[in-house]
Amino acid sequence: MLRGNELNEALENELKEMVQEGIGKSPISNTALHQRLTAKGHIKGGLSTLSTPQRKALIQKYTTEQLLPLNLNEKEEQLYVNKKTRQALLDTNKGLKERITELEDELNQNTVTLIEIINQVKLKTNLELDDLLAPYLISELKNQSNLKKI
Repeated sequence: MLRGNELNEALENELKEMVQEGIGKSPISNTALHQRLTAKGHIKGGLSTLSTPQRKALIQKYTTEQLLPLNLNEKEEQLYVNKKTRQALLDTNKGLKERITELEDELNQNTVTLIEIINQVKLKTNLELDDLLAPYLISELKNQSNLKKI
């Protein structure tokens, strides 16, 4: 059984492995970490073995590192840390889906407006605009009937 600094090092190595494995496979929690350390024979004691201020800070550091790629805001991260992970992730996912819908609608509206402007410029000038436009806009000009009118 490990103690002191040896246990702290084993704990940190285990946390690094959990971060590498990812939140889907190895979400960091005191219970999960305790089970892994016990299974490897590093500790025999209860969860209180992990409750020293130094070990708590280490666990928090790696929990934050593991959550970083999820881009959770402070409230969502706190929900996760407080074991309301499913709800935090569902709320984040819902917010992101709403934002995607808003941005898609905005892109569609802007594209329609820009195509109307381009058509007016083509009618009133002799400029060859196809050479100046992005490929996306050229394809949208050719497929005007596919755009939703807003």
